[in-house]
Amino acid sequence: MALMQKVIVLFSTLIAASLIGVGNAQTFYDGVIGPLSITKDGRATLAVPVENREMSLRIVYPDQGGPYPIIVFSHGTFSSSDKYNLVVEFWAERGYVVILPNHLDANYGIIPSKTEDMIRIIHTRISDMSFILDNLDAIEGQNPGLKGKLNRHQIIAAGHSIGTQVVLVNTGQRIRNPTNNYVTESSEDRFMAAVMLSDPGKMAMMPDDTWKGGSAPTFLSTGSEDYGLMGDGRREAEYQNEILTLPDESTGDKYLLLIERGDHYFGGLIHRDVDKAPDYDGLAIFNAASLAFMDAHTRDAESAWAFLKPNILSSATDGRFVLTVE
Repeated sequence: MALMQKVIVLFSTLIAASLIGVGNAQTFYDGVIGPLSITKDGRATLAVPVENREMSLRIVYPDQGGPYPIIVFSHGTFSSSDKYNLVVEFWAERGYVVILPNHLDANYGIIPSKTEDMIRIIHTRISDMSFILDNLDAIEGQNPGLKGKLNRHQIIAAGHSIGTQVVLVNTGQRIRNPTNNYVTESSEDRFMAAVMLSDPGKMAMMPDDTWKGGSAPTFLSTGSEDYGLMGDGRREAEYQNEILTLPDESTGDKYLLLIERGDHYFGGLIHRDVDKAPDYDGLAIFNAASLAFMDAHTRDAESAWAFLKPNILSSATDGRFVLTVE
């Protein structure tokens, strides 16, 4: 019987301890709000005067209630706001407003031919995230259903693939290019937490522990086969960047979800189609664990904190999924 068909265990502080040692079960945290009905296809357009371009956005949000924490999601290279439905709709159904920009490279809008082109794309992506926060009123004005739903004091940066680097810089990471000593950084301080669907340290020019370089509480999901276009072994790095903000010791707020056999796309369920079997179990556990992380930090939900305790997830899934805190 597939893991998804086995017993669903809902964690709470009262029963979490008793679940240690339960094998062959899907451990599933389903939130403290919802599931809610949602609007899946809110749209907005923002004029970016510095670059003389328009940035299109997709907004996914609950139909009732609010205000809700905001997630700004940076898509992977050449992807778009429409390629992560199984993640962002799950979050929205459980009480989050998700804003997904289409960056400069979305849908192959620009294809870099050299390193400098990719650096430009990354820098525009970083500024896109702040520009969205500067223009929440305009986004709400183009989506009347958003009125009263935006909690502007609780904002999370999320991303996949190259979008993880965008997330980290917007949550305090400083990256130095050793060839010219240029430091990529941002003064953005409005994001309270970071959620990443893949490991930025597996990109060719980034060190292994890149994911720890932000100053906000961080959740990272990765797997043994988590390699995308920028780190698939076919490209040699011209150099390796230096992370200037790595902590000297454990901060206790960096959560790492390791997925045995996990790849960059959950078997084609996000970002793009791949020649692999869909990893429905991997996606379900990512959704549950990332939701628990966000519920813990935005709602201080006891059941969420219980789910995040080390060893519980590993014990309940026969070791395929391991959650640690650093």
